Amino acid sequence: MMFASFFPDFVSCQVYIAGMTLQHIHLTVILILLIACDPVGKSLDQAKAGDNRIPSQESWNPTIRINSVGKETVQARASYSAQYDKPRELVLIGDVQLDFFGQAGGHSSTMTADTGRIDDRRQLFTATGNVFVRSDSGMTLSTNILYWDENKESIFTEDSIVLTSETDTLYGVGFESDANLENWTITQPTGVTYREFGDE
Repeated sequence: MMFASFFPDFVSCQVYIAGMTLQHIHLTVILILLIACDPVGKSLDQAKAGDNRIPSQESWNPTIRINSVGKETVQARASYSAQYDKPRELVLIGDVQLDFFGQAGGHSSTMTADTGRIDDRRQLFTATGNVFVRSDSGMTLSTNILYWDENKESIFTEDSIVLTSETDTLYGVGFESDANLENWTITQPTGVTYREFGDE
């Protein structure tokens, strides 16, 4: 059934394959599998569903640097990006990753998510879907939606979160912190799990 969409009929398919080397056949199969199992394309279609806007610019595998004088530097990457003018925002889809760097230039933490949006007017980044933050000190944060405010240099959410350190795991609703996960606040703590010494 898969070959039928690439060839006019079964006879021409047999003739075509007979003239191919084994290497070519392997290459064809790999290409077909890549086309049929394209997670980025699927997530792109899902993200665009309900959005009738036409992007003014599109990029694949972009790297975007956000620089502000006297503030943290952020580098954003994704499988795909779309720039919209009304409202002015940049949409990132697939393997979204933000790397945070301190004013001295050292790397401090990494945020990953399924999708992201950069609101240029509000200078606000919104990460959604499987959001995960790992600081270079070893702290981690998991949630479904997370915001990064460039002006305040802080990350925050009103959603449920799981915060882990080397010694315990904290649960709650609502969270705010610096990007390093050093100075944080859980709005409504709901539980904590302590690790025993020697636990992996």
